[in-house]
Amino acid sequence: MDIVVNPKINKSELSRFFTEMEQQADAEEVASFKKGLKKSYVIAAYEDKKLIGFVKAVSDYATLVYIQDLLVLPSYQHLRVNKTLMHHLLNYFGTIEQVVVSPLIKADAKFYRQLGFSAGVEQGLETYFVDRRAR
Repeated sequence: MDIVVNPKINKSELSRFFTEMEQQADAEEVASFKKGLKKSYVIAAYEDKKLIGFVKAVSDYATLVYIQDLLVLPSYQHLRVNKTLMHHLLNYFGTIEQVVVSPLIKADAKFYRQLGFSAGVEQGLETYFVDRRAR
């Protein structure tokens, strides 16, 4: 497995990745996601030059890191790719005081707890957001 920091991921590579993730993504969604990758800190994992996973984060590089996505192809999830990507990210941002993630899948909470994360509620924090995507 090769780890690449801020890789150049093209649209066809992203489309193939989302197809293998069994997530429907039209051309507009792929283009939007690609634009987001350019504005984020990304660490990607490749196997034989094939994108198998990545973690995407945004940060002010001083006080806060927000992990937006941690995605690994289902056929590689048992190989600790997610853990490897997260360790690289956490090491890179090692001096940042706050690292935040909002897992979409409740089962992922166990994974993040194993990495030292605690629930915001345990810290007296609440999260609020506005979702402006079309429904």
